[in-house]
Amino acid sequence: MTRAETQAKATELWATFDQNEQFGVRFGMFPAKKMQEAEREGFDGRELCVALMAVADKNGGMRA
Repeated sequence: MTRAETQAKATELWATFDQNEQFGVRFGMFPAKKMQEAEREGFDGRELCVALMAVADKNGGMRA
């Protein structure tokens, strides 16, 4: 998958996450089932995590 496709998927996933899942991403924890589904679609898990962190950063920021 291209970087643009991965970023689009991350944006799509973010919109489906509930508040708890979004909160977890802010701390570097990713919903396992949704990530596994995306990996089965052909997305690289690591690249998708990075893209999700970028989306989280644009939507309230990451937490350390």
